[in-house]
Amino acid sequence: MPKLKTRSSNSLKGRIKPRQARKAASPDVEKFAFIIHPLDMGIVTRRYKIANRIPERITASMIKRKKPWAISEITGIKSKTGREAIGWFVVVPLLPSQILNLREKFVFKKIIKGAEVAAKLGAGIVGLGAFTALVGGAGKEIADASEIAVTTGNTYTVATAIEGAQKASALMGIEMPQATVAVIGATGSIGKIATNILSREAGLTYVVGRDMARLEALRDELPGNVVATINISDAVRRADIIVSVSSAVDAIINPADIKPGAVVCDVARPRDIAEVVAETRNDVLVIDGGVVKVPGHVDFHFDIGLPKGLALACMAETMILALEGRYEDYTIGREISVEQVREMQAMAAKHGFELAGFRSFEKALTDDQVRNIRRNAAKALRKNSVTLPT
Repeated sequence: MPKLKTRSSNSLKGRIKPRQARKAASPDVEKFAFIIHPLDMGIVTRRYKIANRIPERITASMIKRKKPWAISEITGIKSKTGREAIGWFVVVPLLPSQILNLREKFVFKKIIKGAEVAAKLGAGIVGLGAFTALVGGAGKEIADASEIAVTTGNTYTVATAIEGAQKASALMGIEMPQATVAVIGATGSIGKIATNILSREAGLTYVVGRDMARLEALRDELPGNVVATINISDAVRRADIIVSVSSAVDAIINPADIKPGAVVCDVARPRDIAEVVAETRNDVLVIDGGVVKVPGHVDFHFDIGLPKGLALACMAETMILALEGRYEDYTIGREISVEQVREMQAMAAKHGFELAGFRSFEKALTDDQVRNIRRNAAKALRKNSVTLPT
């Protein structure tokens, strides 16, 4: 019996609109796809060699006319339960600036074409990667138009970001009840639920974004002591823990603003904090948000910028839902519930997905490195006549 595409309870408030999903090749193998797009010209020049010989602006104009394509097959995923999954990376050939600035209708149609490629390959669910997750009401309209299930992966992304930030803070001696937290990009779907969870534990929480009215509305909904601001630098300077989940094209956090001993969990892709911080600030702990170990022996047959066996949490969510047989729209729209985060954490644990230790700018962080960062922070704080939490 083919699995049906249904609406998850959080997405359309109980309205069920079943669609037939494509059945996997065997009862123990599930199929998914994940949409990616070029963050720079790397993927483009790999497929179109001529792009190396012409100006970037001309290449950008050319690629937006190209059709989405499957760039690689994903194999070797095996759950602790014994179930297996295969998938595909599907490229939607649009740069971040094009997704943000071209007519939304044009971008929307391009992403739907990508979902059609996924469906033809046999996928029962497709994940929306990077900036494609922002289009069509944060995936809601994409889901309505797609013949297969859709998720943005934001639920597992926020779950792993919070877990990573909490563990890193403990290693740096930061106690949550006394800590000041800043969430950059707080009005987005990831930012809202991250703030909801963290504000229950922190002493003070800053919600940071571009729209003050939306920030104030969010502030009024949240538990705990919450301050709304559009001043990123001011919030960063005050924060012990920074979770950054903006959709900015360029880095927006000034390394000089980060206080010694602070933890920065950078979930955004492209990054919100420039790699120069690793060269100039040996007294702050910057960790990559949302990187997990995939069970089995996963092979992406494509360089995703991570060591073998690791994936971004947004990708992993799509895998988890496939392994679970949940061919339904899962994380779409701008609302994620605490219950949904807990459910995703339980499914991830069931199948063997787990946080991949600490990584900083795509490099593994050792225990010795973390201890050195804390020692450097203590020196800097003593110099400023401030004591590090113990």
